[in-house]
Amino acid sequence: MASQLLEATGMVESLRVAELRSLLSTMGKDKKGLKKDLLQRATELLQNNFHPELFSAIQELYDRRHSTGNTNSRRSQVITMPATVGVEADYPKKSCSPVHKPEVHMIKLPFCQTLETIVAPKPLVATYTSTQQIDLITFSLTTKQWSRIKNCPSKDGVKPVQVVLRICYTESIGVENDQYPPNVGVLVNGYNCPVQVHYSSNKKGLEPSQPCRPIDLTPFMKAFTDNRVAITWENFGKFYSVAVYLVKVYSSADLLAQLQENGVESVESCKQKVCEKLQCNPENEIATTGLQVSLICPLAKMRMSDPCRAQTCAHMQCFDAAFYLQMNERKPSWTCPVCHKPALFDTLQIDGLLSGILQRADEAVKEIEYLSNGSWRAVGKEKVCSTTKDLSSLSHKNNPLLQDIVDLTQFYSDSDDDREAMETEEIVWAHVKIERVRFSKSSMHK
Repeated sequence: MASQLLEATGMVESLRVAELRSLLSTMGKDKKGLKKDLLQRATELLQNNFHPELFSAIQELYDRRHSTGNTNSRRSQVITMPATVGVEADYPKKSCSPVHKPEVHMIKLPFCQTLETIVAPKPLVATYTSTQQIDLITFSLTTKQWSRIKNCPSKDGVKPVQVVLRICYTESIGVENDQYPPNVGVLVNGYNCPVQVHYSSNKKGLEPSQPCRPIDLTPFMKAFTDNRVAITWENFGKFYSVAVYLVKVYSSADLLAQLQENGVESVESCKQKVCEKLQCNPENEIATTGLQVSLICPLAKMRMSDPCRAQTCAHMQCFDAAFYLQMNERKPSWTCPVCHKPALFDTLQIDGLLSGILQRADEAVKEIEYLSNGSWRAVGKEKVCSTTKDLSSLSHKNNPLLQDIVDLTQFYSDSDDDREAMETEEIVWAHVKIERVRFSKSSMHK
C-alpha cells in the first residue's frame, strides 16, 4: 500500500489542470482554483483517503496522458530523423473514430428557469497565440420564441422571458456552476452587452468572483435574422463552454408563492417525523421525551412566517422561507443554515405543523417543545398549549401572504464577508418593514 501511495503521488504531480479537476470531481471534492490548489487538494486526498478505486482513477488519467505524450514524441522523432538513415518512417496512423467531446451540464437556476435551448453548450475555442481571445456564436430566433419574448409583459422594466448567455467550465463529470473567464466581454450584433462582474483583486488572469449570473442578450436581439454574439476573454489555460437559452426569470416572491402553493408538507407527515425522533430506542439508556424547536429564524433572527427546511435535512428546526429565498437571490449558496448541507429550492418544503403552531402560539413565545404524546408546549410554560388533534385542523394556506416586496440595492465592499453581512442586514430590515405593515393592517381591521 505504501508503494502504491508513493507511485500515485508521483502520477498526480504530472497531471494537467483538466485531469486534476476530473479526478477531484470524481471523488466528490471541490474542483475550483489554480493548479497549485488542485494539486494540494489531490495530495491531501491521497494522504487522508487512499483506496484502490482512487489509485485506479489516477492510473487511468496518467496512462491516458502519457499515451498521448508518447505518440507526439514519436511523431517528432520520425520527422527529425536524418535522411541518411535508411529506415522506413513508421508514422502513427490517424484514428478514424470520432473525438469524444465532454457533455457539459449546467446547473439548474431556480431564479432563471430554462424554457428552451437555443444554442447547446459548446466550447470556447482559443484560436490566437496571444492571451486575448475571441469566439463567435450565430443563431436566429424562431417565430415562437420571438412571440414569447414580445407577448410577455415587463415587470419593473425587465422582460420576464429573456435570451441569456451562460458560461461555465468544460468538464466531463458533474454539473457546472456559471463561471466567467478572466476579462470577459460580450458583443451582440455589434453592440456592447453589459456584464456584471466583480474582481477580488487586480491580479492578472483572475476570474470574476461568484455569483456569475446569466448575461441578458434580449435588448440586442433581432427577429427573423441571424444574431451574432462575440465573446472575448483572456486565455490562461482553462477551458470554458458557452450556451444560449430562452429562460423565464423569477423573483424571490414568485418562488415563495410556488412554495406556498405546491411545497407544503402535511401536518400528518410532520407529526410522524416528530414521533420517529421521540421514539424510544431500547439500545439507548437515556430516553428523549421532548424535542425543542425555535420559532426564530436562524438567519433573520426574527419570528418565522413560512417555516421551511429541505427534504434532505434530518432536523426539525426550520428557517424562514421568504428570507432564505431573498438571500439566495442576492448571492446563491443554497445551504441550510441549520445543518450547513445543500438545501436546493426543489427540495424545500414548508412545515405545515410548525406553520399551525406559529398561528396559534402567542407572539411572546420564542421556542416550543414537541412532546412524545404528540402535543407541544411553549418552553418555560407548564400548560400544554395544543394537542395533535387540534393541529391536524391547521392549514398553511390560511397564512397571510407577504404583500410588500422590498427592492434590495446591490452593495459592494472590499471584503466579501463585509458585503455579505451588509446584504443580510438589508434583508433583515426589509422583513422588519414587512412585519410593521402587517401589524398596522391587522390593527386597522380590529
